[in-house]
Amino acid sequence: MYLTREQERMLNGEFGWVVAKAMSIIVKTGEALGATKLVEVAHAHVSGVSYSNILDPGLEFIRSLFLGGGRARVYTTVNPGCVDYSGLSELIDGSYARKQAVIDDSLIKMGFKPVFTCIPYYHRPPAQGEFLAWGESSAVAVANSVFGASTNREGGPLALASALTGFTYYAGLHDPGNRVARVLVYVKDPRVRGNPGALGLWLGCRVREIPLVRGAGQGLADLKIMLAASAASGSHALVVLEGVTPRGFYSTDLVDKVEVEWGDVEEYIGTEPGGGSILGYLGCPHLYPWEFLEIYRQVVKRGVLPRDRRLLITIPVEVYERHYIEVLRLRRLGVDVAAGTCPVVSRLTRVFDHLVTNSGKAVFYLSKQLKAKYYLTNTLGVIRAVYGEGAG
Repeated sequence: MYLTREQERMLNGEFGWVVAKAMSIIVKTGEALGATKLVEVAHAHVSGVSYSNILDPGLEFIRSLFLGGGRARVYTTVNPGCVDYSGLSELIDGSYARKQAVIDDSLIKMGFKPVFTCIPYYHRPPAQGEFLAWGESSAVAVANSVFGASTNREGGPLALASALTGFTYYAGLHDPGNRVARVLVYVKDPRVRGNPGALGLWLGCRVREIPLVRGAGQGLADLKIMLAASAASGSHALVVLEGVTPRGFYSTDLVDKVEVEWGDVEEYIGTEPGGGSILGYLGCPHLYPWEFLEIYRQVVKRGVLPRDRRLLITIPVEVYERHYIEVLRLRRLGVDVAAGTCPVVSRLTRVFDHLVTNSGKAVFYLSKQLKAKYYLTNTLGVIRAVYGEGAG
């Protein structure tokens, strides 16, 4: 691999052991993937920062980087932690608050932006063609597929390494030769389009090559749900979306065509709850302000939730701070709003019989973890279900 003089000095320890370690991780990964050079990144996004996932070994690793003098050399954002940063949630377990605070303190002192969200593109929308080093699978898919930026699906340590050096390896989806759609996926049925979580699960499970999806719609709210599900259930870091993905940042060499029927996605939808306690969940990925406010309007006009129903909404810390009054009103109606976290990277304080959500990613990770029956519907369907109106 060719390294510039600055990169060689980093690798040789002239910038300290932390930078040398980080550069070594990047170089070794790049060499294993056939990279011949490194490129500068405009934005790193670090996942693997929730204590409930990384526990003491991960905490100690991050702390050691800070104590060793590690500092962000590029704009760097942070994925959700395992605690509710509003301090108001009754559903998110706060047992690990002290441990999470140690991780957060180290990250912040290294110069990372404490956004605690899985939608870093909300804080800084990527430019077309710029190199990123992102470690959150759903965000990676959105960056490549919607914004036309370039990032691989990095593990937490590799995204950390890019944050501390400002570089990543030139391989994978950074190489235009690997951004080639080979399977045309045609979405005709509006019922399929109307359940992006189920469509995403089907896409991840059934299509192995990079797909070109026609007819999935163009709204960011639904697209990020679909992309998150396909990234969770499969390995899709790039889904070419006809009419959305910027031209010039992908090519096509179609060798197969598939039309998605309603029967294809039905197996991923689960069973509509008929009784028992219900947890409705919205916000995986996190919600934009306009998404949150639309849910707020739908809830307020319906009033207080029934006793055996709860609705959990997860949002970025910044959205919580902007809409604190709305959050308090929702709490009075029995709605739990958590900021800077989600149940995928935290623990819940209660057990429910049913999980109703619009998120295929949440179904993929939570249905077994919560040992609950699940039902996958759209946003309005979730709200209707927790109010006993039926999710259809």
